[in-house]
This record gives sequence, structure tokens and C-alpha cells, in this order.
Amino acid sequence: MATAAETRRRPFSLGVSYGFSDTRLVFVNAGRYRFRQSAYALSFVAALNNGLVLGAAVGPHMGGRVNGLRGAPTDSWEIRPGVVWSLTVARRYFGAKPEIPYLLIVGTLSGSSASTRRASDREQAGIHALDVKGDVSVGWTLGEAWSPYLAVRGFGGPVFWNQGDQRLIGSDLYHVSVAAGFNLAIGDQAAIYFDGAFVGMRGLSGGASLRF
Repeated sequence: MATAAETRRRPFSLGVSYGFSDTRLVFVNAGRYRFRQSAYALSFVAALNNGLVLGAAVGPHMGGRVNGLRGAPTDSWEIRPGVVWSLTVARRYFGAKPEIPYLLIVGTLSGSSASTRRASDREQAGIHALDVKGDVSVGWTLGEAWSPYLAVRGFGGPVFWNQGDQRLIGSDLYHVSVAAGFNLAIGDQAAIYFDGAFVGMRGLSGGASLRF
């Protein structure tokens, strides 16, 4: 997380990130499924004069694996490569002094499009998802560089998955997750981050960015 002075001098940043998620989805009249998938993203972020931070990201969905769970067919599916995107708005409060924690509130609209291939008969079908997420993080900036945090996130949105002549509609089994991570500023232009969600939807992500 950049300091206030750094943000004023360099309000824009370009970043690259990688993320992996492991979650359960529930589809109407079709049971539960476990989804494990990963993606890369290239992002652009702008810090406005009024304190808001706006971001956009797009990148390749790298695929993954689906397994049927309770109430679903005992089959597996390969998730084929696709595309992911997101739009973000955020604002940071407090934390101007090292001894005072900061509060970061983030809202994200994201989506993905890919296809699946069933292991039993090689049938391919499209899968598309939309998600709205709210994120509240509390952390400290130590030494004007390292910012560890703890976050609580709420999210949800429809997933559309074609199987044969059926169009399944589903959503997350868990709509809340708890995560921890850190941002580390390297000099006055570069930064790296790591984030791990360990309650509810589980996932790991990390990335690097350059401010200008």
C-alpha cells in the first residue's frame, strides 16, 4: 500500500497478478460441485484526488477442475482456458500514522467465461460467471513499506453452466470468506502483495505493480 505522499506523486499503477481458488458451488436442482481454478490478470489502477481508487483488470483464465459432490453426478470436468475481468472501486481511511490502523473498503464487480469438458464422454459446454464482492480490511503500515492486513469479504453472483440440453444456474455455497495478506512497497515505485483466504472460499493470490 502506497503512502499518501507516494500516491500523490504517482497516482497510476500497472500490475500483474496470479490467483488460485478452491470453492463449492450449488446449482439449482443439480447439487454441489467443487471448483478449483486459476487465472492471471493485468491491471490498471488510478488514485483520484478525492481519495477514491479505481481499477480494472483483464487476463487469461488458466483452467482447472470440477468434481461433483453431494447431489451431483459422480463425474469430473476439465475447465478449459478462458478470460477473466474485474472492475474495482476502493477507499482507504485512517492510518496516516504508523500507530493507527487503516481501514480499506473495496467493491468489485468481476466475471469470467470459459468452457468445461466432461471426463466421461468429452462433452464440452460453456460456463460463465458474474460476481459482486465487498471487502473490508484492517491493517497497519509499518516502516512506510510493509502493510499486513486481515480482511472479511462477502460475495455472490450467478454462474451459468450448460450440461447437455440443460442450462444450470448456480452460486457460491459460501458467501463469506476471511483472508490475511500483506502489501510491500519496494522503493517509491514498485510493490508486491500476497493474499490468502482460509475460511469459506479458499484461495491464494499474489502480484507485483509499478506506480507512475
